[in-house]
Amino acid sequence: MNLNKRIAALLMLSVLMIGSWSCKKMFDVAPEDKLDSSNAYKNVTDADAAVMGIYGQFLQLHKLYILQNELRGDLVDVTAGASLELKELSAHTATKTNPYVDPRPYYNVIINCNDALKNFKAMLDDKRMSVDDYQKHFSDIGALRSWIYLQVGIQYGSVPYITEAYETVDDLKNLGNLPRLTFDQLLDKLIEFTEKLPYKSLYGYPTGNSLLVTIDGNSTQKLFITKPFLLGDLYLWKGNYLKAAENYALVMNGENNNSNGNIYFNYYKINNFVDNTGYTRMVVSYGRYQDESSLVNTPDDGWRGIFGLPTTSNSWNSEWMWAIPYNPAYKPVNPMINLTSPVKGYQIKPSQVAIDLWEDQNQYSGIPYDARGKLSYNSSFSGNAITKLTDNGGKWGIYRAGLLHLRFSEAANRDGQTKLGWAFLNTGLIPTYYVGTLVAGARTPATEAELNTMITPYPKESPYYFDARKNGTDLSAIWYRNAGVRGRAGVTAIDISYQTDMLGLENKLLDEAALELAFEGNRWPDLVRTARRQGNPAFLADRIYQKLLKSGNPDAAATRTKLMNPANWYLPFDWK
Repeated sequence: MNLNKRIAALLMLSVLMIGSWSCKKMFDVAPEDKLDSSNAYKNVTDADAAVMGIYGQFLQLHKLYILQNELRGDLVDVTAGASLELKELSAHTATKTNPYVDPRPYYNVIINCNDALKNFKAMLDDKRMSVDDYQKHFSDIGALRSWIYLQVGIQYGSVPYITEAYETVDDLKNLGNLPRLTFDQLLDKLIEFTEKLPYKSLYGYPTGNSLLVTIDGNSTQKLFITKPFLLGDLYLWKGNYLKAAENYALVMNGENNNSNGNIYFNYYKINNFVDNTGYTRMVVSYGRYQDESSLVNTPDDGWRGIFGLPTTSNSWNSEWMWAIPYNPAYKPVNPMINLTSPVKGYQIKPSQVAIDLWEDQNQYSGIPYDARGKLSYNSSFSGNAITKLTDNGGKWGIYRAGLLHLRFSEAANRDGQTKLGWAFLNTGLIPTYYVGTLVAGARTPATEAELNTMITPYPKESPYYFDARKNGTDLSAIWYRNAGVRGRAGVTAIDISYQTDMLGLENKLLDEAALELAFEGNRWPDLVRTARRQGNPAFLADRIYQKLLKSGNPDAAATRTKLMNPANWYLPFDWK
């Protein structure tokens, strides 16, 4: 059985198992008044089943996550055949009766996380689980709960923060009556809890753990949340940019094991290098220079391969930290297929804003557009269809290197390291920092002093220290292949004046996030976070206005006026 089939089978089984090991599903509570799951936690195998069950249930949030974060933003629009509920969500007119506003699916998973965390502690106390197993299982599910709460805060603003397991059906019914935290208060709670987790390694479980199933040479390791990335996001939202950068840098440098040179140079480095060890160059590329018709546009090669390559690929693993793949032959099936396919459901499509932004770029070759657009959606007589989310069955991809570099650049820029943020956004480290002339042919600096300018000018203990030195065949430091986000896409760098323009670079990072990350579930959070930080509601409102205006929505101006009040950025939280 290949990896995709095995993962699909595990997730399908785990969804069915939820009721057997955890509290009753929130919306289908049985007549009894007790929610007792303690008998299902007898040993570490049961704990493993609980983890997989929660991740199986978590997968059911995929559709809601994408729609809330993309359709409410400016890069995704509705089609003529979209449901009224989706049209309302896109136009920011959704009321509490709209199913895409309902907060309960998030809390359904949170409640099961709480139940598992409680029972993991009981297993530790009764010696049914070792300290090591407890730390890893507790930390994984605890971090997942923090990630879900972050999404709840982004969408609803003021929310109940529930960390205790529920014992009765009435507890579930009364959840909506509990006190609520503001979003800033919630961030404080999440940072405090997540920092105290006993196991914060890059991956959820180390090699040899029973939850890591290796099939066809690949591991289920990427199914589980990347905790340093989560902490980076929490600190970024809170405005602690140094701590955000520290945690992002842990992921960027997290595979620095020089005993495996391929991982050492390729994992999470945003490079355009291709070697002979199975690493496909995930870069916008052409079969013939300046020939638009030769664009590499298949699900298993080039930049599009980021989303379509099988999980057994070295390249796929070098880009993704956290992703859950689908297989169209097995349930659960990717819910985005029916929403994006013109032959199935076709209710959402790329907005004209997104298309115009791609068309407004220029490639180094002289081709007058950003090919990432053509690699993210298809145009046909049926309309523009998002393909990025559904190649080879698709994946729920949450954390990847492109996102990581843009988030790190955002934090570094706000922490005063604007030139470094420019480097990762644009052409990479060597083109930005190197001072000197490379010896023709050998690509070797003339002096050691020139060579050392390939190291960013920060102490080694700083999150801003990156060694990109390359001296012929004598020295190849870990970051020498870094090409920058725009460099990997083959589009021209923004002007170097932005290396000293913090606010200007922040706006360019937001534009680049649209070009690189469109449709992946990051747009609404990016808009809200940036507008909050700048104290500028128009930053968000103008972008939504342009989407609605270009789609012919007669209420575009009214929506802009509404969104000029930050209180209207949040969905109504209703529990009834």
